[in-house]
Amino acid sequence: MRTKREHCPHCDGTAMHNLVLMRPGQDVDVFVECAACGRFVARYTLKDYTCEDPYRSFLRRMRQRRMASGSQARQTAERFKADLDADYAQARRLANSGEETRDLEELLDDLGPTGDPEC
Repeated sequence: MRTKREHCPHCDGTAMHNLVLMRPGQDVDVFVECAACGRFVARYTLKDYTCEDPYRSFLRRMRQRRMASGSQARQTAERFKADLDADYAQARRLANSGEETRDLEELLDDLGPTGDPEC
């Protein structure tokens, strides 16, 4: 597992702005713009989105699912929050342990089409 801070290919800045493009019936695209020079850095297409209030994000996802019971819904919500907290903590630890120097495209190639590291 690796993390990488986004760097502007033009000025090497790390301060970024996210421009979120939402179109009805289409995936949400996030365009990353350098805060220092204003140049395009990257585009990401969102599969899922979680805001600073994970419970609210969880409820939005659960609106379309049926739960057998309230306790099942509570357990699922608690697991969602715990997984989010653990993944974020791990990403922070990895990011603080050393900067990944390869391009994001190279890192994604290492993961392969399923997101699993290739052997």
